[in-house]
Amino acid sequence: MIWVTLALAQQLPVLEEAAPPRYPAEALASGQPAAVVLRLTVDDTGAVRRAEVEEGVDPAFDRAALDAARATRFRPALDEDGEPAWAEILYEVRFEPDLAPVLSVEGTVRQAGTRQPAADVRLRAEGPDGSVRYATIDPDGRFGLVGLAPGPWTLTVESPGYDELQRTVEVTPGKVVGLDFSVRLVRPWEVVDDDVDEVIVVEEEEAAVEVSERVLTMEDIRYLPGTGGDIVKAVQNLPGVSRPPLGIGQLLIRGTAPEDSAYYLDGARLPTVFHFSGLSTVLNGDSLADVALLSGNYSTRYGRTLGGVVDLRVDTDLPERSRGYVSVDLLQTTAFVEQKIGPDTSLTVSGRRSYIDAVLSPVLSAAGGSTVRAPRYYDLQTRLLHRTDQGTLDLMFLLSDDSFRVLGDAEDPDAVQIGLTDRFQKLRMRWTHDIGAGWDAEVSFLIGPSSRSFDLAPDGRAIERDMTVNNRWELTRGYRGGWHAWRMGVDVYTGASTFSYDIEAFGVAEKGGVGFMSPSPYVEPSVKLGPVELTGGVRVDPWILDQGYSTVAVDPRLVGRVDATPTTRFEAAVGQFSQFPGVRQVLPSQQGNPDLGPSRSLQASVGLEQDVGPVGLEVTVFGSMLSNLVVGREDAFRFFTGPPPSGPLDTGPYANDGTGRVGGVEMLARLQTERTLGWLSATFSRSTRVNRPGDKEALFIYDQPVTLTALASHELPRGWRIGGRARYGSGNPYNPVVNRIWDADSRSFRPVYDPDTSRLPAFFALDLRVDKEFTFERWKLTTYLDVQNATNRNNPEVMGWTDDYEREEPISGLPVVPAFGLRGEW
Repeated sequence: MIWVTLALAQQLPVLEEAAPPRYPAEALASGQPAAVVLRLTVDDTGAVRRAEVEEGVDPAFDRAALDAARATRFRPALDEDGEPAWAEILYEVRFEPDLAPVLSVEGTVRQAGTRQPAADVRLRAEGPDGSVRYATIDPDGRFGLVGLAPGPWTLTVESPGYDELQRTVEVTPGKVVGLDFSVRLVRPWEVVDDDVDEVIVVEEEEAAVEVSERVLTMEDIRYLPGTGGDIVKAVQNLPGVSRPPLGIGQLLIRGTAPEDSAYYLDGARLPTVFHFSGLSTVLNGDSLADVALLSGNYSTRYGRTLGGVVDLRVDTDLPERSRGYVSVDLLQTTAFVEQKIGPDTSLTVSGRRSYIDAVLSPVLSAAGGSTVRAPRYYDLQTRLLHRTDQGTLDLMFLLSDDSFRVLGDAEDPDAVQIGLTDRFQKLRMRWTHDIGAGWDAEVSFLIGPSSRSFDLAPDGRAIERDMTVNNRWELTRGYRGGWHAWRMGVDVYTGASTFSYDIEAFGVAEKGGVGFMSPSPYVEPSVKLGPVELTGGVRVDPWILDQGYSTVAVDPRLVGRVDATPTTRFEAAVGQFSQFPGVRQVLPSQQGNPDLGPSRSLQASVGLEQDVGPVGLEVTVFGSMLSNLVVGREDAFRFFTGPPPSGPLDTGPYANDGTGRVGGVEMLARLQTERTLGWLSATFSRSTRVNRPGDKEALFIYDQPVTLTALASHELPRGWRIGGRARYGSGNPYNPVVNRIWDADSRSFRPVYDPDTSRLPAFFALDLRVDKEFTFERWKLTTYLDVQNATNRNNPEVMGWTDDYEREEPISGLPVVPAFGLRGEW
């Protein structure tokens, strides 16, 4: 429907052929009508040369209206002399459920190799009669064409920056053709307008090569069973990540300990990422663009770790509109609001508070003799994003607070029997801008305190307090049509740490404090010659304490990639990674060893990525040689991220005596279509350690030879979605107790462990999930039921013993656990 012309024309353009719009699937299922008003520029041939949203509804309707308008034909406007003229008009595209055109072709467009959606790419379809239709790829990489005439249609990806790719399909009445494109992004982008004399070249920075980087977006995992919609917990389903015991939030990557890997927020290290080791992530996933798992051989941008890295990457795009939601489930309530403040600024506020304490505390207290305060946690994030002509400013404040207590005894009902806290507050600033000559700069800070404490009656207490600053200065330059690219910067990690451990069961009390600094420069040049790309680099990590201790690690790394075909890529990498000893381990006053140096890991991997239609296949062979591992004093107190080791324990002094070997194969098959997401991941590996020279090589306590995960989620009509996840994993190794000795001083038995390991039974669990979405005029309600361990299988996950060590009493994982939740969003 044409409303009014805004150009000087005597006669308005006359509609000759209106391309039908594709009805958004969710809106069509709920019968939601809509009308989108567009501002169109129609040229002197009657073609639409420009289309903008004047009065939108939501992104899905707006995209569909724009696609239809671009393919709409007019009889051109006439000027005062009766000659064809350009005109600008307002044009209304109406969506009526009863008149919705039939879907003819649907599919996905994804970038080759990464399998990430090629968002905002335009697809052009030309029919047997010369008619043209357009489709814009949505943020999930999906497209659809409706109302196509029968016959052969040629579909072409013709967006600037991508290799042109054509496919021909036969459209048949009553059938929907499925088609999936795998396109390759090239440099530079050339945007050409035939009606102007100027050629505009837009050069986009090309990402550095990352072997074994796997990226998950929020849309990928929102409905995945067993994750509760938690984007970070979904990482545990990927290859290379072993299953943590009891479903906690440990990060077990490629045969290393959880303390050997780290979580980052845009390259700045976070003290923790889970509430109570896995109940929920401390950062709202809707604030994130994606989460990247870097299993090994990652960029020199990251360091000070032997294992892997999980980088939480905040969305730097301004929202198209304000939005928000409130969600409620059995454990917590979450609120999220993202408010657009003008064209260049947005404000986001998110908060979460558990109420499991309000539900369980009375029940647990009634069952026992003490007052039990069940786990309580909350978190808060506020964020201001502002974009200027010079760059983007991103300010964020985030806090997390966890608490658990058991109170009361016969004499003092308010006495703390057991207490545990874990909290932090962080302020993050990040400034990115173009400094000219093809270079981009990033300056970021993450600063704030963190602490954790443990109380044990009658007077035992342990506490750690840290005040840290993570400061990064980085320069990057993409290929920009050339053959070389650069990344260089300085990653500064500094602060002060204090600790006090006074728990009688762990021997002599320890107390200390120290200031530390690690200013780490790194450089990473890349070279691209045809299909071959090489990225070398070196990172220098000093570690300086204010009590006279210092050491340094120099880590060279090399990564290569060969794009053999648009759908086939080979990757290989080798590099060194280092991790520093803990503060207490090097302080002589705390039975430490000032001669300790960094632990080291020499990593190598080769990989193949192959796209087969909508399926992306990956195979990676990896290996690591570990040396200079810090061993000793395993009987000393420390905060565990999971169940403490049982034994035998190395109680000798700290030393760089440990060595290890890790090797294995990772495989991932991933399918994503318009309505279905699924993947099959498999890891086959072996991880061994030798603690002291002369010791026998033994299985690492987290060794899992086989880890398999299969999951899928499928969208059904009328707002329904179903999904399932099946997991299988080898049991963890442990040392059986073969004898016991009575200790008259402590009046308790002491175990004697077998030097040879046994293994817990294999783990298996089936999780199911059902979602139902209700769409209203201004908001949407989603309900879900997520059933974990639906078969109620008994899975022994940690070995335990009776008090007298007479028999084994393994600790099993959760039984069948149904979880119900609601989410209302606007």
